[in-house]
Amino acid sequence: MRGVFGLRVGPADEILKEIRAEQVNAVFRQMPIALTVNAVNAIITAVVLQHFVGVAVPLAWLCLVLLVASGRWALWLRHRRADFGVEDVTQWSWLATCGSLLAGMCWGLGGVLLFPLAPALGQIFLTFVIGGMCAGSVVISASHLPSLLAFLLPASLPMAVLFLCQRTVTAAALGSMILVFAVALSIAGLHLNRFFSETMRLRFELGAANLRLQSEIEEREATEAALRQAQKLEVVGQLTGGISHDFNNLLTVVIGNLALAIGRAGDNPAALPLLQAALQAAERGVALIQRLLTFARRQKLDARSVDLNVLIAGIEDLLRRTLGSRIRLVLNAETDLAPARVDANQLELAVLNLTINARDAMPKGGVLHLTLRNSGADQRLPPDLSPGEYVVLSISDSGTGMDEVTLARVFEPFFTTKEIGSGSGLGLPMVQGFAAQSGGAVWIQSKVREGTTVELWLPRADEPPAQPVAGSE
Repeated sequence: MRGVFGLRVGPADEILKEIRAEQVNAVFRQMPIALTVNAVNAIITAVVLQHFVGVAVPLAWLCLVLLVASGRWALWLRHRRADFGVEDVTQWSWLATCGSLLAGMCWGLGGVLLFPLAPALGQIFLTFVIGGMCAGSVVISASHLPSLLAFLLPASLPMAVLFLCQRTVTAAALGSMILVFAVALSIAGLHLNRFFSETMRLRFELGAANLRLQSEIEEREATEAALRQAQKLEVVGQLTGGISHDFNNLLTVVIGNLALAIGRAGDNPAALPLLQAALQAAERGVALIQRLLTFARRQKLDARSVDLNVLIAGIEDLLRRTLGSRIRLVLNAETDLAPARVDANQLELAVLNLTINARDAMPKGGVLHLTLRNSGADQRLPPDLSPGEYVVLSISDSGTGMDEVTLARVFEPFFTTKEIGSGSGLGLPMVQGFAAQSGGAVWIQSKVREGTTVELWLPRADEPPAQPVAGSE
């Protein structure tokens, strides 16, 4: 569909609105030049004509031209200081057009008033000046066609009418030439305006295409980064899964033999505590292997409907002992918190893991907020998480925080910022593996010296919790 000045328009064409705004801006950018030319030419014209017709009439006309120019200058200053928006285009377009109309009337009607008073030489001079003003308006105001026509027609048509009314062949020819001149300038202005508008359209479309391209590049880079991360996790997961199964088999043999040895150590009380300590260590090794299998996504989870309020209450004492006396634990939960479908034991390990990370990020103490809430319908979901209903477990600390480089690598296996021997770099990848296998996700937000927030998004359960979850001690 073709619209104003031959532009292609459609319903709610935002680009057309931007073009109109740019047209108005362009005419106001050119306004100081137009006002300067107006004032200078009016002064020169008044000085020249006062030699032919006296001082009074040219001076009165000059004062009127300068008064209109002053008003347009004030309008230009107001536009320059205003917060111009697309919604203000109509108002400013109307004001600019009115200013051009008044200026054009000053020259056209002033020419009709001064022309009969001047001798032939003065009339020729006045005609050339008005013609030059009309030609110059095409260059200065072509970006905004209403302003151009508002000056061009009132400045030229009165002179044409003046000549045509004289009813002589020479005057009729001059009047006709002025009409042709005005029409030609109008057509030239129309073509220049169309060229300007199409140029602006191309610029805006190119800008929009550039933004889309940048968005697609960022999306592609994010997808490639996620793919590389998934490939790393898959490779490490396969390696971890294979080794974990082998170690699990070895520990099964060790635990069985230790159990037999404990049963036969009744006559040797000194050896019994040692054997029991070895058995506990082997059982902790089995628990660690289960976590590694969860990280590798090869461990079968016992997902059930769990009341997270009850679960957190059950491990609250353990969390407070883990944090120590210098860190204050603050618990918050929605009153209508929905149950989550999750493996309770694995969730306890994940919460404990995140709590330890938060503690290590606050070596001088601080506050740790543990919040339970339902996900809102209008809330932004973590990347790669399917739309649905979730329960969010959020852990926020007031610690050192992480920069963007560190934040981008937190889920890489074996990546850690802790000192050697203080961390394995598998804690967060294990939590991520558990969350993904549960049908949820982990979302981390952090800023240096402002702390870190880790959100564990878990799928909401449809059925009520079967029974309270016993806390770990």
